[in-house]
Amino acid sequence: MCVIKKVICRLFFLAVCFTQLATISPGQVLAQPRQNLPGCWPQEYSVKQDDRSGIITLSTPYYTVEHDVKRGGAITKIKYTHGKADNLLVHPIKTSIQNEAGITFEDLNVSNPHTLCTKNGIIEIVTIECNLADKNAKDSGVKVKTIYEYHWGYIRIHKEFYFPAESIKLKNLSVLSTVLDPGLSDYGYREGTTEQEGAAPFSFGICQWGKARPGTSSDKPFNTSYVPRYLVFANHGIEGIEWFVSSDLTQWDLQLSGHRGNGLCNIHPNPNPPGVAVSICPLSFQKVSKAVKGFYMFDYYIGMPILEGHANKPWLHSTFNRNKGDWISEETIKQWAQSGIRTVHCHNDGDYYNDGLFWRDGSYPPYPPEEMEKFDKVIKTCRRYEIKTATYFSNKELHSSTEAFREHGQEWGRKDNQGNLQHNYFRAGSEFGVQMCLKSGWLEFLKFSIDRVLKNHNLDGVYYDWNVSLLCSNPDHITKKTSGVSQDKVKQGPGHTGAIHWDMDELIELMEWTRKRVGPDGLIIIHNTRVPMFVTENFANYVVGMEWGYQKWSKSAPKLHELPLEWDFVGARSRGVIGYGIIDQNAPRRLHKLLALEAVLTSVAPWPASPEAIELYKILKPLGDVEQYKFEDWRNKAVIVKDGNCASAVYSRSGEAYIILGNLEIEQKDITCTINPSNLQYPLRSANSAKIIDEGSSINLSLDKLTSNGENITVPGDGAVLIHIK
Repeated sequence: MCVIKKVICRLFFLAVCFTQLATISPGQVLAQPRQNLPGCWPQEYSVKQDDRSGIITLSTPYYTVEHDVKRGGAITKIKYTHGKADNLLVHPIKTSIQNEAGITFEDLNVSNPHTLCTKNGIIEIVTIECNLADKNAKDSGVKVKTIYEYHWGYIRIHKEFYFPAESIKLKNLSVLSTVLDPGLSDYGYREGTTEQEGAAPFSFGICQWGKARPGTSSDKPFNTSYVPRYLVFANHGIEGIEWFVSSDLTQWDLQLSGHRGNGLCNIHPNPNPPGVAVSICPLSFQKVSKAVKGFYMFDYYIGMPILEGHANKPWLHSTFNRNKGDWISEETIKQWAQSGIRTVHCHNDGDYYNDGLFWRDGSYPPYPPEEMEKFDKVIKTCRRYEIKTATYFSNKELHSSTEAFREHGQEWGRKDNQGNLQHNYFRAGSEFGVQMCLKSGWLEFLKFSIDRVLKNHNLDGVYYDWNVSLLCSNPDHITKKTSGVSQDKVKQGPGHTGAIHWDMDELIELMEWTRKRVGPDGLIIIHNTRVPMFVTENFANYVVGMEWGYQKWSKSAPKLHELPLEWDFVGARSRGVIGYGIIDQNAPRRLHKLLALEAVLTSVAPWPASPEAIELYKILKPLGDVEQYKFEDWRNKAVIVKDGNCASAVYSRSGEAYIILGNLEIEQKDITCTINPSNLQYPLRSANSAKIIDEGSSINLSLDKLTSNGENITVPGDGAVLIHIK
């Protein structure tokens, strides 16, 4: 009987296989999983559970996260494959409460939590449940359930606290506290204050920057009783980590005490062990306590940059628009291609030329039929010259002339505490659009608008302006589904703090949708001046910023160590710094050279590409594909330049390295340069030649001098030279 069953099963298997093969037409190849996907394309996690050690490991090609079940299931390790620190966490990320007697109960004291690992598509889900305990393992009676959803480049965390029926008096409830690697000493935060605390209506809520360097007394601790909406910690150009809250702000503002300003966020240098200490507490009292009982929940994120482990291609970019009907010519496009420009986008969001023809956000088509034909011709010509194209969309603006605004403007609009809408003007009488909130029907309409354009025009992708989450007080956007606060606290009407939210969940949804819409090889450019963010940038190809908010360069350029964190962030994406946002319009033209020079020494590029940048970036041509190298900026340990205003940058790979020496003075300089080949990211154990490469020619250098006491090298003023060592 068993033999008969085996025969029948085998015949059935062969029949199925034959049927499948028969459905494949001649020449058709069965689909295979694509190899070498770009870092901006979401991929699956690898999950390992070691019952003996209690470690749950979730990893991608770019980072690894570990939970320790024997320490309450807390996250104990975050490490980047191509990062510097062996573990970004000096201390695990813990959850804790402190009662009125001052006793602390935390998850790290629990050795046997209930743990469950599940999966939803490519999303891995780790659920941890335990009662918080003190250092002697005494049970607090307070249960915490934490659901970690592992998405591409971020962890969405849902944390629930269950207090007994009889209330417990708390002095402190900490959702997160840890000590970070001391290298992550640059930080930024977006304040948690609102109009109620004096913030301006429709405030952008930009990142404020600070430093927390262990052993540096000048770095003052950061303390606020209003939990910031966003925090980022970074080692300039190398690695970093971010934390931010979900769209429902009432969880952090009102949920525990019913009043704003009863929380705590603290950041300070930790002396022993050295690191950056951070704690986030929705409830914190010094002298009094608060009776709590029942159920409370908090939703937040941990974001990690996708560090691909190679140098970024220099991003030389330009723009075009209708220009009164004088569209970009083929000759100009040809010049773009010859100069190294590989991406352009149409940017026509205002009536720059006073002719009434511009791309009103939310409208389509933007121009008459004959003009749309010219628009398509530009796209087609760019494609012929291997230049990728995108067009402009504002994630926050809907033009008041559109039918969508007339029907839904009040419903979708971003409102202040008094119920007002914000109109953005280019000049008097000429509007850019009205600010919308993605936590509304605006999100779906925006997707529809983007999809409509991409379907009708052969674009490679999109350029997103206003790619940021913003505070909103429109009560129409608050629902029972999203709010963790009782609905009697979220009264409908202007001026009530219970209506305050932002559209962070929806912004992330938009970025994930966009990457899926344009595909792994599509083009996504995002503009996020003063609000850089790993999670949104992970889905982009290019990022542009630095348009405003910093002191303008008027007579001189800042030193390299004075450049803000936003300049290069952690180097995860090719980045553009807006020249007209940085340099004063009356500044000498020399500053454009210095901008290009400081950009090339930090692996960013002026945006749009200036003549000075196009000329200077020719220096990288001998490298070929720069993505075959690793990049180190002016802080590298391989090159010593004995001059205070000269600097180096390094591109290295197995067997060779290219060193850029930059002179930030106006006069030519003879500098002494020493190279230690063993300190390169790809150490050279037996270098045998060194030369200066200059427009196809080369000048031999003394390898003995270069690797010992130093070689004298002449570097032009406001310029650079390229050294090749192998």
